[in-house]
Amino acid sequence: MIPIYIPYLNKKAKKYVSKCIDTNWISSQGAYVLKFEKALAKYHNVKYCIATSGCTSALHLAMKSLNIGKGDEVICPDLTFIAPANMIILSGAKLKLVDINPETLAIDHKKIKNKINKRTKAIIVVHQFGHSADMDPIMRIAREYNLKVIEDNAESIGGKYKGKKLGTIGDAATLSFYANKIITSGEGGAILTNSKKIAKTCYILRDHGMSRTSDPIKKYIHLNLGYNYRMTNMQAAVGFSQLEIINKILKKRNTQMMLYNKYLSQIRNVKVRSFKKWCSPVHWMTTITISEKNLRNKLIHFLSRNGIDARPMIFPVHQARHLKKYFNSKNFSNSINISKNSLHLPSSTYLGKEDIKFICNKVKLFFKRKY
Repeated sequence: MIPIYIPYLNKKAKKYVSKCIDTNWISSQGAYVLKFEKALAKYHNVKYCIATSGCTSALHLAMKSLNIGKGDEVICPDLTFIAPANMIILSGAKLKLVDINPETLAIDHKKIKNKINKRTKAIIVVHQFGHSADMDPIMRIAREYNLKVIEDNAESIGGKYKGKKLGTIGDAATLSFYANKIITSGEGGAILTNSKKIAKTCYILRDHGMSRTSDPIKKYIHLNLGYNYRMTNMQAAVGFSQLEIINKILKKRNTQMMLYNKYLSQIRNVKVRSFKKWCSPVHWMTTITISEKNLRNKLIHFLSRNGIDARPMIFPVHQARHLKKYFNSKNFSNSINISKNSLHLPSSTYLGKEDIKFICNKVKLFFKRKY
């Protein structure tokens, strides 16, 4: 079976993790956490980076640092992994969903204004599957209505919008280093920001609301409620080893994207991702949309029988069991259509040209046999 994803790890990951064990620095206080944070901040050319236990906890901290809570409303795309929607609700705010643009698969900026009222406090923008959202009009709306912008860049690290690295445009951004992401630490995430205030709040809340003073007597004074959202030194060691080779990873993955697009675009029933001129995409997950209705699941089963692990597109947020009673599906036609008819193909950095040709030939065979 060709799996949907395998982490791309090198010898340095083992070396750095072994160093953590040999020095007994295995928790969140080791040197690699700070190294990883500094390296991520430098890579993105931002002032602050706060490493966390995951992207979900990073989203929670980002919202807390912006004082988002009860009585507030936060705008979020309908087609995204559930994490940002859940964190909005767990922060005490009201979730306001917006349909996606069917080409970028990101939030449709033309539909944002209709969701804004006096309680709206922020917009969460998800850069979906390696393609950026159209940030200029979103930032204009945010300035017009005095809204904060959080970029969820879990899937698009290294991507750019009009030359700017994703994760550096809004007030804060979050990253994911889960095992299937472009770079990984197994589990883990981070917050990026140029705001000293946001960074200070995130540092304190990440560590039980504890004082960050160097005074050993006052160190364990707790300033306010907080969480245990810390990244371990071993996780950071793996992440740091990944960041050292990120350019190599991105080059390999973008070559894969070009190969997939070359072979799959020859198949009449398959629509591959297209990219806007203002976007410098990265290849996270190969996503295709089937033009004929009700064939997506049949193709996934066919590929599975032929040793290929394909996955369905994520479900729209409004269809989640705990949320569907609050939303009208008529408002989300694009996210419904894309979700129902799209799937992901294997996207490991290890995949070579012959692997991709094999996968694409099986997709072609499926349609040639008329399913």
